[in-house]
Amino acid sequence: MPEESRRELTLLVVSATVLGVLDSMVPRPVPFMRLGLANIPSVIAIVRFGWIRTLELNVLRAFIVALVMGTVATPTFILSLSGAAAAASAMGILRRVLGERVSIPGVSVAGAVTSLWSQLLVAGFFLHDIPVEGIVPLLSGWGVVSGVLVGVLAKRFDALFTRFSGIAQNRVLD
Repeated sequence: MPEESRRELTLLVVSATVLGVLDSMVPRPVPFMRLGLANIPSVIAIVRFGWIRTLELNVLRAFIVALVMGTVATPTFILSLSGAAAAASAMGILRRVLGERVSIPGVSVAGAVTSLWSQLLVAGFFLHDIPVEGIVPLLSGWGVVSGVLVGVLAKRFDALFTRFSGIAQNRVLD
């Protein structure tokens, strides 16, 4: 991986981590229903670097956020890790199959919904009495709403990120 790409990916990991910590501090009415701000860098990464790098970013973010929040080796961490891996995989498959024919918000929605379903599946493994049939429509709807929002924000922040990563690169070279 070229040095410039490595720096950009590092910046995305740091951004995802900060957003992940902030997102985990926001109270939510229902478990699993985070806004998903930490996925903004993931959506940018899927377009710029592809599936493997996005998976790396998501796994690193899940580990670092868990370290910061003190949730390593807890069910919260397992849910986060499963959602992060599932989201990267879904977005990667969608980009591979449809390429540019799918919008950035569309890619984001696929990641959000898949992440939520993955977390519900893992939670159901540990808690057998979760009313999955009642939760799936709610989580799917939330995944669409949050996915569109994250996708729109990712499109807007991509330009800012490009500018910022260029500034950071120039400072390193100066």
